[in-house]
Amino acid sequence: MKIGKDSSLSLHELKGALIINEHGVEFRIYDFFVNLDDATNVLVAIRGYDDDGNLEDYSSGVYLSSIKNWTIQLQRGFNND
Repeated sequence: MKIGKDSSLSLHELKGALIINEHGVEFRIYDFFVNLDDATNVLVAIRGYDDDGNLEDYSSGVYLSSIKNWTIQLQRGFNND
């Protein structure tokens, strides 16, 4: 399947997606934020997994632009609506 170049997806639909960094570490997207002083930088709230494989209770933030080389699997990992 090919995804059209003009396709779009709401950031809301990415909540719960599994993302994997360049080192193979897995995270879940929890939410998205912007600083009103500079709304061009989207901050992604992510949650990692503890040593037992459970999703952590706290979020860390990374800029969307800094994870462009990460892998994403579009799946709902949890409901945080």
